[in-house]
This record gives sequence, C-alpha cells and structure tokens, in this order.
Amino acid sequence: MTAHAASARTTAATVGPVSRGPIGIVIEIAFGGALATIFAWGIGVMIAYGGMQTSWLWADKGIDHARGLVEENLRFIAEYPRSVLIQDTLAFEHKVIKAVSRPFIAMGALKYYEASLKPIPDSADSLGKTLALLKRELAKVFMVAMYIAMDTAMRLFVVLFALPSFLLACLLGIVDGLVRRDLRRWGGGRESSFVYHRAKKATAWSISGGFGIYLAWPFGGFNPAYMVLVFTVLVAASLSMYVSTFKKYL
Repeated sequence: MTAHAASARTTAATVGPVSRGPIGIVIEIAFGGALATIFAWGIGVMIAYGGMQTSWLWADKGIDHARGLVEENLRFIAEYPRSVLIQDTLAFEHKVIKAVSRPFIAMGALKYYEASLKPIPDSADSLGKTLALLKRELAKVFMVAMYIAMDTAMRLFVVLFALPSFLLACLLGIVDGLVRRDLRRWGGGRESSFVYHRAKKATAWSISGGFGIYLAWPFGGFNPAYMVLVFTVLVAASLSMYVSTFKKYL
C-alpha cells in the first residue's frame, strides 16, 4: 500500500504540470473574451435600466439613452473610417448593428415595445393597470438589451480594429524591457521581485481591465481614440517594466 502510494507520487512528480499548447492558449483567450463580452453586456443592461429609474441620471431619456450610445459610437467611428484590418469601418459597423438587432426583431421586441406604449384604459381595474405597467417595463428592458448589445458589439470590433496598435505597443514594451534588462544585468543593478510581480499584475490589468471597462462603460462620451491611446501606453509601460525585471535567463 505504502509502496504503491510512493510510486504514484514519484510518477506525478515526474510528469509535472501539463503545459498548454498555442492552440489551447488561443481557445482560452477566445473563450475568456466571449465571457467578458457577455458579462459586459449584462452589466451594461443593468446599469442602463437602473439609470432609467434614477432621476439624477437619465430617467427623462428612457431608452433614448441606450439608443444614443449606439449613435454616438457611429459618430466616433465615422471620424476614423479606415483601419488596417477593415477598409470601411463605418459600413462594417452598420452590418454589425443589423446582425445584432436581427434576433431581437425576430423575437418581436419592437412590436412588443410599440404595443406597450398604448394608453392604459381608464376602465381597467387595478390588476389590469399593474400588468400593463409591468408589460411596459419589460418592453423597455428588451429594447435596452438590444441597444446595449449593439453598443457592446460595436465596441468589441473597435477593439479588434485597434489590435495592430496594441500589438505594436506590446512589441515596443518587450524590446524596451529587454534592453533595460540587459543594461541592469551587465551594469550590476539590483533585482526586485516586488517590482516584477507588481508589473506582471499591471500588465494583465492594462490588457484585460481596459478591455472590460471600455466594453461595459454605460455613460457615453468615451471616444475610442482616447481609449486606444491610453491603454496602449499603459500596456507598453507595464510590459516594459515586467520584462526588464524578469529575473530568469531568456
């Protein structure tokens, strides 16, 4: 019994942790991005609908606030009509909007919303009025969900449009970090595990955190050009610090 357990431990120690291949990493990144997009859409719907119920946010606008986010993003994208990946970004985003709205239209969300706007008869009893009001609020949720889905999909593709900039920032950060690392090693500089681990976390946050914040931002006024500029600088700076403090030999 003891010999068998010792043999099992020896085998496990020999095998070691299973490393992920490039395909596994790509699948993991794609799956994580899909989950982040769905999560951002859900958070955006909750914040947008909650803001409709709050007097100091956009209660007077109703679903027009969510619709305005889509229109605002289209105006921002129209300022930069071309990308390295897509020749006509504005036309592409219009196709994205149509594709996202198609399931909601097929489910009858627009007709349901239009029907909910009909005046409630004065002759209706309290139960009928309550059901009519609930129907109206549910219709608003459907419409907000549709517009936020459009907005989230548009922002997702804006991030993809900016992908060459992020890759260039990563390359710049890696090269700068390697140069600084060699200068530190040959110059007798001190190594700091504290800085290394903090830079590692900052690099992960600047990539994933910036992506999530931009997707879920519910208040509008977020120019994608500023987003690309700010987070590419953060990615380059944090990655440079991370690589420069890497203690192992490459």
